[in-house]
Amino acid sequence: MELDKSKFRKEIIVPFTGQRFFIRRVAFKAFMSEIGGLPLPMALAVQDVIADLQEKAKSGDAETEAKITKFYVTRGVIEPKIWFGNEIECPADQIYYLDLGSDLDALSAEIINYSNGVAVTDMEHFFFEQTRAGAPGLNGAEVRPETVEPTS
Repeated sequence: MELDKSKFRKEIIVPFTGQRFFIRRVAFKAFMSEIGGLPLPMALAVQDVIADLQEKAKSGDAETEAKITKFYVTRGVIEPKIWFGNEIECPADQIYYLDLGSDLDALSAEIINYSNGVAVTDMEHFFFEQTRAGAPGLNGAEVRPETVEPTS
């Protein structure tokens, strides 16, 4: 049996250069471990890390933003790979990250949305769509409020 890898990948085209990329999901747990630096089993610590990252994003902390972008692009891009090393050493089959310009941010945002958005969509489907299928409603005729006469 051959595995259908299309379920685990998404093709995107970044808006400024029109470059086509294949991306994969990145686990939020991996992100928190890498960026947050705190152990994940501690729920309050995770909430603190998220709050801290949100504050840094609001304050325009370029170093944190660059670290987040690099993390998601490095883990989330299947092909073509993005090179974050020295420009002179960039392999011919990879794209030097500074050559992408604003597309680097767009690519990172797509990976984040794909990684986290699919889980939310699947959960919505499970809770909302599934309940509709199981509750078809009454089999009788509809009773409209204007046709019901009050009893005296």
